[in-house]
Amino acid sequence: MILKTKDFQDIANKILLAISVDKSAANLELKTNGRELYLSVTNKEFYVSIKLPIEEDEDFHATVDASLFLQLVAGLTSETFKLSINANAVAISSGKSNYKIAMIYENDKMLELAPITIVNKTLEMPIKHEILASILNVNSKEIQKVKGLKNANIREIQELYYIDESGCFTFTTGACLNSFELEKPVKLLLNERIVSLFKLFDGDVDFTLGQDALGNGMVRTKMTLVADNIYLAAIITCDDLLISQVQGPCAATKRFIKEAYPHKLVLSVTALRNAIKRLMLFTKNSVDKANMAFIPMIVRFDVDELSITDQQGNTEVVDVENGSYVDESYEMPINVVDLKLVLDSCKEDHITMNCGNGHSIVITRGSICNLIPEVHEKEKNAK
Repeated sequence: MILKTKDFQDIANKILLAISVDKSAANLELKTNGRELYLSVTNKEFYVSIKLPIEEDEDFHATVDASLFLQLVAGLTSETFKLSINANAVAISSGKSNYKIAMIYENDKMLELAPITIVNKTLEMPIKHEILASILNVNSKEIQKVKGLKNANIREIQELYYIDESGCFTFTTGACLNSFELEKPVKLLLNERIVSLFKLFDGDVDFTLGQDALGNGMVRTKMTLVADNIYLAAIITCDDLLISQVQGPCAATKRFIKEAYPHKLVLSVTALRNAIKRLMLFTKNSVDKANMAFIPMIVRFDVDELSITDQQGNTEVVDVENGSYVDESYEMPINVVDLKLVLDSCKEDHITMNCGNGHSIVITRGSICNLIPEVHEKEKNAK
């Protein structure tokens, strides 16, 4: 069976993101049906199946270690590669290179992956691709903040995405409120593995939620996202206690966002991002190599300009643009990595920064708001 390398690599790299989050063990099944190849992967928490066209009728069925197979395919450089069965292994030929990956058996039979399905459906609705992409690209930046932080005391709920009919909320050292509208009321908690698989979709999806009985009065909550050639299903957390733990911080974030701040700054995303990038060069190359997830700097501004100064005295200046309101000059310490992650998720040309209460900074662009704390000595020492 001859396959186009690029088509497979696009899929491989996206699925590897989910597997690599916590290096979860996963199996991969390749199975043909006429001129269609079904690539299915599961770690028993999620199940994804992708249908790919092939040029000729093929009879092929093999199950292998997902991580090994996908990493190998992701690294191939030839335009096409060949798959075949060789005894108890899948043989892969790419250019002049040849590999074998052992097939997985169960009770002397080829392992067949059991799909995750929903029997008792409780909710169905379409979800636009733009919403999935926004959750993946924007809310994930908040989850990313704490990776690499020394002595980070992160609760389980702070590693989950809370989604309801009005948007998606994530919070760690700060918070991200991504507002959108879904057609029907829903409350979901999704982990990073599931959200990373949103990358597989390039169009709108059909969403289904359900709860299937396990016995002894227990139920299991499941969800599916389905497009023309992709089926994604997952067993998800739907714990009322966990949901209540995230609703409090969500409500508090909304209050901070609505607060009347003394200062409002309109700033160029490009100018601010480039300024921070240059300043971070000095931290990356410093002798004592700081914790790269926490880089404190001082932000000062007046009616005309905003400056950022690192701990070695290096300073960058950007203009405060039209539409701003600055009552007086102000100075605030921040973790510049938090600000950089927000800017990295921006597609807009400008952000609005509301600040000046001595505690928090609210950055808005369109329907997305990020809350970043000012970092005073107590918070610095906690890092």
